[in-house]
Amino acid sequence: MRLDSKKQNLIIASLSALFVLFVAGGYFLWVQPLKADLETKEASLKTEEQLLGVLQGKEKETEEFSSESTTQLQTKIPVKPLVEQLILDFEKAEVISGSKVLSMSFAQDGGVENTEENPDGAALEAVANETTIEAAEGDTIDGTTTDENGKLVEPKSVIAVPEGVKKVTVQLALEAAGYEEIEKFIATLESLKRIAVVESINYIGNHEVTTILAEEPSLKFTITLSAFYMPDLADLAKHTPTIETPEPAKKRNPLTTFSTPEKNETETDDKSEN
Repeated sequence: MRLDSKKQNLIIASLSALFVLFVAGGYFLWVQPLKADLETKEASLKTEEQLLGVLQGKEKETEEFSSESTTQLQTKIPVKPLVEQLILDFEKAEVISGSKVLSMSFAQDGGVENTEENPDGAALEAVANETTIEAAEGDTIDGTTTDENGKLVEPKSVIAVPEGVKKVTVQLALEAAGYEEIEKFIATLESLKRIAVVESINYIGNHEVTTILAEEPSLKFTITLSAFYMPDLADLAKHTPTIETPEPAKKRNPLTTFSTPEKNETETDDKSEN
């Protein structure tokens, strides 16, 4: 009996040891690799989440860039010709320098799109179809914008531009009291936010003054200027900067230099009574 008990105890101890070895072996062979793999995947998931956060932040910055910064960039090189803005800039330079713009003529590098897709291009085409935009006095400088037959000669640009970049070339005929006004006019054009290049300057010198009482005649000159735009970036057209136009003078008579508020108020009262 004692022998049998010893055998039974030995068998139980052996089976227990085998079970412990089996459990330990199973843990190290199956559980531990799975646990290590889980930790690796958790670390990888954490890294991916960090990368996702970085990408989302960059995407947000890109959205802000596309909405705000592109508008600022288009003040330098827009996606449309923005001829109206150029004309307003010329008027600004005219007032600052004390010069007088006698005429303007435009030429566009590339085809003009239709009116619905490109209103600025249509406006440019309408301006180019006119021979010149003359001042009220109708003065022009001979040989600058017309040929011998009186036909318009389009202003020619001598600057080569990269692929995808178009340019609007403008020829301005101006009149100034002296050379200082010319310098101020050119300096005002070169200080514009929009990238523009003055390609040529031609002027007619005054005759020599022979008498003290003789009045010094005004100086007439022409400037050829090119401004650039990128029509291929049509996706950014919605971010085109707005054109700052002056407020209307609200004049009843365009020949006067002041408005007539009394008449306006009288008409308003009459309409309200009716």
